[in-house]
Amino acid sequence: MYIHFTCPPLPHLIVGGMSIYRKGDRHERRMIHNTFDLIYVREGVLYMEEKGKQFTVQEGEFLILVPERTHMGYRHCTEDTVFSWVHFYTEGAFSYSDAPAVNLSDKMNKNKYYQKEQFHVSLPQFGLIPEGYREKLLGYLDQISLVKIDRYNQQKLFFDSVSSQIEYQILFMNILALICSCNDQPREKTLAEEIYEYLCANYRQPFSLTELSRQFSFHPAYITRCIKKKYQLTPLQLLTRIRIEEAQKLLGTTQLHVNIIGENVGYSDPAYFSKQFKKVTGMTALEYRLNHERHVY
Repeated sequence: MYIHFTCPPLPHLIVGGMSIYRKGDRHERRMIHNTFDLIYVREGVLYMEEKGKQFTVQEGEFLILVPERTHMGYRHCTEDTVFSWVHFYTEGAFSYSDAPAVNLSDKMNKNKYYQKEQFHVSLPQFGLIPEGYREKLLGYLDQISLVKIDRYNQQKLFFDSVSSQIEYQILFMNILALICSCNDQPREKTLAEEIYEYLCANYRQPFSLTELSRQFSFHPAYITRCIKKKYQLTPLQLLTRIRIEEAQKLLGTTQLHVNIIGENVGYSDPAYFSKQFKKVTGMTALEYRLNHERHVY
């Protein structure tokens, strides 16, 4: 699940802290009004449940508990567990869905000098922070931590602020940005690979970015961004590469006429097929066939 915050206003930090649980401790049962609770496990494992859904949050993983939903520990800790937590809220609208929101910006013009477009911050509810980013995240979390809950000594300690409120909010924005960047890439990679497989299976069909958008339930701009990030090509360029690769196979394994091969890989116009083939391979289809035959024989 993704949590989408409509901005402005941006989500706002309330307070950060750290909790130390002993083996056998369990998170309390509660519901927080108007407040999100971001948990990041530093050591051990935390077993959390929210609205009947269970999460096993291990070292390096995070979980965001949302307002107005009952959450609790569904199981006692099986080992000593340390986790950072961040309470935050928003005065703006927020919503949930199974996919990240896509921000689309119109071209800048003079009419937009004094008018800010709305945008969305999309946070996955549950995810993993890659090892290369954990030290940076822990640095941000430690700097905003003003509360320490220690179950070993049955203490709740409060610390004075050492930075200004704006500095705390900037650190909080850095935390959100890091979570977004770490958890957006894997989805993009998966989506790009799914689209690649779809194009391989349907390369004979006419190309339609709108149809791709309908098939995968993502905005065309988001699909294009994912494909370019993974393959450094637009969706149409990727399809062209797939078609030409199929044409090369047919040129090397059959004696079909070049025009027929063009039709077989999705090009009804022989001249356009020839143009695309030379653009991708640097030679005409006939030159490719002759060159292939020389190497075979």
